[in-house]
Amino acid sequence: MRSILLLLLLSTIPLKGLAQERKKRLPDVSATIKGDLQLPVPLNTPLFNSITETIGMLGLTYQHPLFDGLGIGVGANMSWFGVEERALAPLVTSGEIRRLRFFGKVQFERYTGERSYYELQARAGVASYDYDCPTCPSVAPRPAFHWGLGAGYYLHATENLSFGLTLGYEADAVRFAASDLGLTGFPGRREVAETRDQQYLVVGMGFSTRLRRSPDSDQGW
Repeated sequence: MRSILLLLLLSTIPLKGLAQERKKRLPDVSATIKGDLQLPVPLNTPLFNSITETIGMLGLTYQHPLFDGLGIGVGANMSWFGVEERALAPLVTSGEIRRLRFFGKVQFERYTGERSYYELQARAGVASYDYDCPTCPSVAPRPAFHWGLGAGYYLHATENLSFGLTLGYEADAVRFAASDLGLTGFPGRREVAETRDQQYLVVGMGFSTRLRRSPDSDQGW
């Protein structure tokens, strides 16, 4: 029995050595600049869905590592929604809704291979909606609380540049209403305001640029 236990113990030593060697080969998580090109899909907001069309969302974030894949970051993004001309005709002929957000985030990044890694993140900040149409009242955008959860999977194209796919859920503590467009109601609807806060399923792609020297570049980056 002692001989069997000794053999089992000796057999685990090479496996531990291989695991430690693989961990050493994996790249370290570093400070990064991340950009996103995403599509926010409104959820549980029937009035907003029927009156607007999603154009897109652009974002930029700085992230700094703390320890063992955990880090923090700050960022901002802008979303654009078009007002459907036929949904409100003849009251509003055209228009646009712009959503600006500033946020802080906490993220966890972990490499799954020498050129691939995933990210899990949570964010919170402020959002503001700017309504631009012929009947929209001229008022300053009002800030509202914003929060979100998301995940992404990235592949390195070069030592410092990677691209990936992202998926997330976001919510803003603001409710769309006819008064935002300077109207007293919506054609063909009895409701004049949403009963839920603005919510979005966010899908898209992003890039990540490491802020560190590249060992395979003579220029240093």
